[in-house]
Amino acid sequence: MARSQILAVAILGAWIMSTLCMWFAATRSFATVEAVMQSGQPQLVEITKPLGESSTRMVLRHMASEINRSVFWGYGALQIGLGALLFLLLWKQKPRNAVDIGVVATMLTLSVILTLVITPLIVSIGRDIDFLPRNPPPAVMPRFWALHGSFTGLDGVKLLAGIGLLFRWMFKSKNPLSTSGSI
Repeated sequence: MARSQILAVAILGAWIMSTLCMWFAATRSFATVEAVMQSGQPQLVEITKPLGESSTRMVLRHMASEINRSVFWGYGALQIGLGALLFLLLWKQKPRNAVDIGVVATMLTLSVILTLVITPLIVSIGRDIDFLPRNPPPAVMPRFWALHGSFTGLDGVKLLAGIGLLFRWMFKSKNPLSTSGSI
């Protein structure tokens, strides 16, 4: 297998893995807040006693939100970097494979939209609602969840496209060590 083919598979694998890791981290952060709150650790209970349970939960949820926000920015930058690198690598190959380039261009476009359009909107609304009571839900909550759903859906499409491309490369030829110039 040519060096560029190995590099392309490694970049795509890293891109796919970063998405899976991000999904894991994002879904665990708020569950961790609840686990900490239910742990009943004596030092935590003593330190947070003046705040009370609901204020402590709100502070911990805010911290989880801020961590998620910073991680999402890093994730977005990583995706754009990996996508641009993979696109350039595939573009330089001779002969070029239009399907591979098209899939990567679509994934890269989705990454740019997620990072530069949807993430800033989620971050802005999220910061606005961090300390608002949830019962009744704030009026902006449906918009927040719509953006969140859009992010998850588009990120899922990108992930499936990447997995599909990886399988395409794996099963494209009977000889995986072929050095025909394209993946």
